[in-house]
Amino acid sequence: MDATASPGAPAGHTTPDDRAGGTDDPAGTGAPGRRNLVAAAPAVAAAAALTLGVTQILHRQTVPFASVGDYVCEGAYALYLTAAVAAVLTLRRVHGRARGWGRVGDAGTLLYGLGHAVVAIPVTATFVLATNPPDPLGALYAPGIVLWLAGLVPLAIAAFRSALVPRAVAVALPATLPLTMALGAAGPLVEALTWAVLGWSIARAARRRAR
Repeated sequence: MDATASPGAPAGHTTPDDRAGGTDDPAGTGAPGRRNLVAAAPAVAAAAALTLGVTQILHRQTVPFASVGDYVCEGAYALYLTAAVAAVLTLRRVHGRARGWGRVGDAGTLLYGLGHAVVAIPVTATFVLATNPPDPLGALYAPGIVLWLAGLVPLAIAAFRSALVPRAVAVALPATLPLTMALGAAGPLVEALTWAVLGWSIARAARRRAR
């Protein structure tokens, strides 16, 4: 079976297209303007992570900020975290009610998105203040990372079972955050590659359904 094809559904089974209102709205996002905006989220997440990774390789960030490069690093990180929340919601919308996604996929979406949103709070505060955020905000990093990591496992299971994205990519998902952290400055390039591949899979699946 083509990994990007929608799994077959038995008679009476509600397909992702049915839930989205037919092929006019393959991502199930409503108005065309909103649909286009949400569909762009994986590309924005990939671009922001790529910018962060390249900038960190070329520039050593200092806090408090002392150069434009410091702002670019933190701003790109904040943009990635925000875009990743919309991107994982896009992944969930495209799967819709595809067999294999279900509550496991929804749980992964919730945990992954919430983790990114929590981490985005101190990162955005750092960008705005140009220095480390106050302790109550700085303490959000740890629970945010835990939620992010916890969300990758059910996301991987649901994506593997649904087979909308390449199954090799689904299997690799739980390793992306540990690898990102292990690579240090170059780590964001892992997130960039992850969302570039997922975004390509999402766009291809949406195009196939729209035919």
